[in-house]
Amino acid sequence: MTTIGPGDLDALCREALRLAGAGEREAAVLAEATVEAERVGNQAVGVAHLFDYLDGYRHGRIATGARPVIRRPAAGIVDADAAEGLAQTAFVDASDTLQQAIVEVGVAALWIRRSFTCGELGFYARRLAQHGFVSVAMANSPALMSLGGSPNRILGTNPLAFAVPRPGVLPFVVDQASASTAFVTIRRAAERGASIPAGWAIDADGEPTQDPARALDGALLPFGGHRGGNLALLIEILSTLSGASFSSDAPPFERGNANPGIGVFLLGIAADIFAGSLPRLTQQLRVLGEQHDVRLPALDLTVLAATIELDDDLLARLAAAATGRP
Repeated sequence: MTTIGPGDLDALCREALRLAGAGEREAAVLAEATVEAERVGNQAVGVAHLFDYLDGYRHGRIATGARPVIRRPAAGIVDADAAEGLAQTAFVDASDTLQQAIVEVGVAALWIRRSFTCGELGFYARRLAQHGFVSVAMANSPALMSLGGSPNRILGTNPLAFAVPRPGVLPFVVDQASASTAFVTIRRAAERGASIPAGWAIDADGEPTQDPARALDGALLPFGGHRGGNLALLIEILSTLSGASFSSDAPPFERGNANPGIGVFLLGIAADIFAGSLPRLTQQLRVLGEQHDVRLPALDLTVLAATIELDDDLLARLAAAATGRP
């Protein structure tokens, strides 16, 4: 492992993205989101996932120079067409409109459609919470996961995140996939020749497997059996409501030249409408840890990590990409 500062890692990510075909603004936003994923400990969608974006730019799965189109068709609804570009830049472009809608209405929702994968979903919920709003975020992805016992890929890993503002420190953020694990975790295990735990995946014949290579040809499983599958289906419904691709119809994000066109749903609530509700919430979060011995990483994460520990091979690959050697 190598220790690297956020600024140095951001510079490498930006240059790698720029050389792959991203515009300066897109590179800046995505680099920031990638480094932040590493700083909050969500490595599966940090630098390891950045290579999917680099490959997406090189092969046309992500539109170069995409300009998101932002509309507010109703008082509490904001619609962002990512134009086959990044969900992150569409979110940034829509943020002011969304925040205005939340303040005016008390609760408002943003739908992003026609985008590449969402990356670290906590990035969206965290940003909104940093402006004082309780937030919930959901996204679908190209089909990678079984549903209802089907041997086929029906839904994406369909993550869910939520965030609560905390004064003076990072918001409390929970970010999880509805699958038993992330696709990139399975892929990483296959690259290393490692086995995966039982219950994570099935093979192409629908049989349980602990071989990640067979899992890549099969499907992931939802966490908690049918309960996790039901949650993933709810996320699918909300994420695609404005016209995003259903997971089963979305082109793969890791190969080909077609944009997956997936969707992101973000809900923001102006909790200060209820007098004292935010201080009450943050106090309860403290009580959970201090009086009930609740141990959640999100409770203890109050600042972004000052340095990042990165796998040597991963850092070498990124440095090569930043010098034009993919």
